[in-house]
Amino acid sequence: MSTSSSDILLTLDKGLQVITYLSIIDRPISIAELSKEMNINKSTVFRILKTLQKRGFVFQHDNGNYSLRIEEFNIIVDRFDQNEALQRTLRPELEKLSKQCTETVTLSVLVDEKVECIDKIDSHESVHVTHIIGRYSPLHAAASGKAVLAFIPQPKIDTIMNGKTLEKFTDSTIVSVEIVEQELIEIKKNGFAVSHGELDIGISAVAAPIFSKSGKIIGSVSILGISQKFSEETIKDFAKNVLDASSKMSLLLK
Repeated sequence: MSTSSSDILLTLDKGLQVITYLSIIDRPISIAELSKEMNINKSTVFRILKTLQKRGFVFQHDNGNYSLRIEEFNIIVDRFDQNEALQRTLRPELEKLSKQCTETVTLSVLVDEKVECIDKIDSHESVHVTHIIGRYSPLHAAASGKAVLAFIPQPKIDTIMNGKTLEKFTDSTIVSVEIVEQELIEIKKNGFAVSHGELDIGISAVAAPIFSKSGKIIGSVSILGISQKFSEETIKDFAKNVLDASSKMSLLLK
């Protein structure tokens, strides 16, 4: 499918051009020189560089020149490689889970203070819930996030939860830190998390944590679908399914 000029965000396009150019020249450069060589207005170049600097993609030298921060790009590449390796390793178990429950299943990993979906298998049912690979979900308002949050070391939980206003996504989102913390105790006790319309209206999910070789929480596996289909009995069955899947996935990483 072709892309028309009206579909392009011009400032973003220029920002990407700046990143590409900085990677090609591989040396510090001033705003004036960059503006001249790229034929972009100096004020636009200034705003682009300041935005990239704020996001950690470039840094400013003492003399005012700018260079790419290679470390940031290495982090992105490392994360991509890690996610690809996890996806490849855990995909067989995700496929087994999909066949067991006939609902949509997802694999998510912890990224900073959110979880990112890195793999999924949509249900083959005529009416089903889908999910987007690459979507980030909060730790307090989705089963995939809560299953991870419950097993993060307590000091980190305190940093994430205390002194912050938890974002409300739907009328069912729990925004009380005290209530969330009580729920985390239950999740840790039972080994799995449940959510009903907390992030997306009408969607429920059951999720269980995945651990690395060292026992560190790295992500979660979940089953999600339309809330009407998640009866107490169904949730019990799904909990057994995700617990079995998460256990086998964790073993694959050891």
